[in-house]
Amino acid sequence: MPDAAVQAKDYVDNLIAHAEIVKTPTGDGDMVWQVWGADTGKTPLLLLHGGFGSWTHWIANVEGLSRGRLVVTCDMPGLGDSASAPGELTPDNLAAPIVAGLDTVFGKDKAFDLAGFSFGGLIGSRVAKAVGERMKTYVAVGASGFENLHVRVLGIRVPDKDMSDVEKNAIHHDNLNILMLHDEAKIDDVAVYTHRKNVARSRVRSRPMSLGNHLVEALPDIKARLAGIWGVHDATGGGREQILKRRDIFAQYQPEVPFVVIEDAGHWVMYETPEEFDAALLGILDR
Repeated sequence: MPDAAVQAKDYVDNLIAHAEIVKTPTGDGDMVWQVWGADTGKTPLLLLHGGFGSWTHWIANVEGLSRGRLVVTCDMPGLGDSASAPGELTPDNLAAPIVAGLDTVFGKDKAFDLAGFSFGGLIGSRVAKAVGERMKTYVAVGASGFENLHVRVLGIRVPDKDMSDVEKNAIHHDNLNILMLHDEAKIDDVAVYTHRKNVARSRVRSRPMSLGNHLVEALPDIKARLAGIWGVHDATGGGREQILKRRDIFAQYQPEVPFVVIEDAGHWVMYETPEEFDAALLGILDR
């Protein structure tokens, strides 16, 4: 393993060593959760990662966010270290093990906030629909599930298994530049290492669900306060005007919906601009 990858692995391993690991049932195995920080009396926060991902989509944020509240990440069913969800591959079936594990992770009937990134925003909308008033705030972060508003990103390549590590990392770097990050300079060794590892472990092909209207269809049944955060250069967003159409959809249900568009950031907005993102998210949750 190249030195840069070793250093990235060490960084990730050292960070996860500070989390409490909790496991709950899903399918024929366990769903893995990571608990960060301590109960501060504020509503705890659940962070859902994107497609082909794991908790490491939030690697730049868990330390900062957990200084002021209890933060929980997870590997969603069929992704990262978690076993697959039982039954057909649908948004509701992927959300069900998350809903079923909430009492174990947070405590029975404990209220919580949720921020869901990309595919995690879509799945988070189904969690919100299922739990009703138990969820206080639902924040979509570059979320999929808006059907025609969601831009299908082309040019993503899959490394050949016979390639060297250097060649594979170069392709993952290019894929991150195409889909995830606007500023190529922000594609560091940790981003490449975590992205490569996440893709290799993914057993959920999320794109067909992402291109559907599953988030929008959940909105009439969501009791939580709605909010959104997008990077203006989000490759799946279609530009500022298209991104703000998502705000307008939310506003059909809650007219004063908080909606933040962060400049100089792409799809993986919370990794590219972590301090600005954390401030925006906490600003929404603390309003």
